[in-house]
Amino acid sequence: MTTATAVQIPLAAHVRLIRAAADLVEQAGLAGLAVWPEPDEIVIQVPEHAGDTPSRAAAVARLAALVGGQPEPDPCPGNTRGWINARGQFAGHPVHIFTPVREAAS
Repeated sequence: MTTATAVQIPLAAHVRLIRAAADLVEQAGLAGLAVWPEPDEIVIQVPEHAGDTPSRAAAVARLAALVGGQPEPDPCPGNTRGWINARGQFAGHPVHIFTPVREAAS
């Protein structure tokens, strides 16, 4: 195997992951998502500018349904009240979907 062939195998796998991520977003029919391919996982954030907490939670649920996952709260500390996360698989790739939940104004 030449060096060029060794480099092409990971690149081809990464390209398949990117295409799967694009297919998932297209099937969900949601705009404004932050999507990035990790080396072995599709990561999708429903950012705060995508809507209020209920609409972002609905977007996570819609994506979760496509990947066979279930949205779950994650109350980790920080400048948010927590996160809504979902994990699943799409086209053979692990998927992590999340959105922040902001502190309510007092």
